[in-house]
Amino acid sequence: MHSMTERFTAALHTIDSDRDVGPMLELTGDDARLVKLDEHHETSGKEGAKTFWEDYRNVFGDLETTFEHSVVGENSAALEWTSTGTLRSGSPFTYRGVTVIEGDDERLTGVRTYYDSAAFVQKTGGTA
Repeated sequence: MHSMTERFTAALHTIDSDRDVGPMLELTGDDARLVKLDEHHETSGKEGAKTFWEDYRNVFGDLETTFEHSVVGENSAALEWTSTGTLRSGSPFTYRGVTVIEGDDERLTGVRTYYDSAAFVQKTGGTA
């Protein structure tokens, strides 16, 4: 899982910088399950992963993610991160979270991400 963790973080940096989800899709298994913080954001498979990662990236203008800590096991890893940049509106943001990935060194079978959603609340009381 160490190799997959490195490949996952590199693929996420490509999404951040280039808006290119291709490298992440190459890592994703056909039956992978991807879940964001709330249960209304769950997808599966490569097509689901494409939607998952494009929807994620489209929330932001500029985006940079720094991975700070990781715990890597045989079939899963937990990655703690901080992301900074701007929302689509141009408002600056910083938020922290954890992403849990599952699989092996060849394919991801699961991605679950948990984050501080307060960073997306606009001053007007709406969401990003």
